[in-house]
Amino acid sequence: MRIFLDTSGLIALSDEKDKNHEKAKVYLKEKVQEGARLVIGKNILVEYIDGVTKRVSKEKAIEELEKIMNSRLLVIESVSESDWNKALAYFRKYHDHRIDLTDCLSFVIMERLEIKTAFTFDSDFKIHGFDLLI
Repeated sequence: MRIFLDTSGLIALSDEKDKNHEKAKVYLKEKVQEGARLVIGKNILVEYIDGVTKRVSKEKAIEELEKIMNSRLLVIESVSESDWNKALAYFRKYHDHRIDLTDCLSFVIMERLEIKTAFTFDSDFKIHGFDLLI
């Protein structure tokens, strides 16, 4: 089983003060024990590391980046030109929702890899038709 890891899931896992921290840890541990592997798009990696850099510190961001880059549980997925173009189409399609371009790019990656479940606290994934792990 593969699960797409979204920024909100990463934040909940890494920030002990986050309201979803314990819940995220329990779910992740359970899913990993069941054999799940996590996929993170480069778009999510950039969004998360940029957020840590700006809100916490560059030192913490580098630490988090190294953890992610060296994880045996994570696969970092690149974005193709066709992924980008499809994400732009989704972004325009959802003109009546506050779904951002980063999420649209995540939707495309998930579809391409046939991943149905997102490790996220973001309901935008549900709007697009994915299952939420949390």
